[in-house]
Amino acid sequence: MSYIFLVGFMGAGKTTLAKKLASKLSYSWLDTDQEIEKKEGIKISEIFKVRGEAYFRTLEKQLVDDLIPNQNIIIASGGGLPCFNDNMSKLNKLGITIYLERTPKELFQRVKQATNSRPLIADKSDEELLEYIKNTMEKRREIYLKSTIIADRFSQTSEKIIELIDSLKL
Repeated sequence: MSYIFLVGFMGAGKTTLAKKLASKLSYSWLDTDQEIEKKEGIKISEIFKVRGEAYFRTLEKQLVDDLIPNQNIIIASGGGLPCFNDNMSKLNKLGITIYLERTPKELFQRVKQATNSRPLIADKSDEELLEYIKNTMEKRREIYLKSTIIADRFSQTSEKIIELIDSLKL
C-alpha cells in the first residue's frame, strides 16, 4: 500500500482518524496544516493574516508536489487542499483518498467553538458560520467526491476504514 489521504471539510475528524489509522496499520501520519506551520514557523491563522490565502494554497501545493511516491503514510489534508491547484488528482495518483463526509450541521457543531483558530471562519456569527459551511461545502463537494472511498459518518472509525480499504483488493 502507499499513501492514504483523508480529505473533507474542516472539522470532519481527519487528524483524529489519521492518528488512529496510523496506529492500527503501523504507518506514519501527518497533518498538512501542522506540517506547513512547522515549515513556516508560524500558525496557519498568521499565514492567512500576513501573507494571504493564495500564499497558503501555494504552500499546500508545494507540500503535495514534494511527496515521494510509495510511502506508507496517513495524511490528514487541510479542508481546502484537494480543491486547489489540481491537488485532488495528484492525491489520487499517489494513493487512496478517503472523503470523510459530514453534513453542514454536523460540521457546524464540530467547528463552532474553534472559529478563532481557523482563519476562514474567524469571527463569524453562528448564522454566518453555518451559511459559510453550506456554501463552501456545495462548492467543494464535487472535488471531494472524486475520492477513492466515500466514508459516511457511520463508516468513520479506523476499523470500518480499514475494511473499506481492504475491499479495494489492491
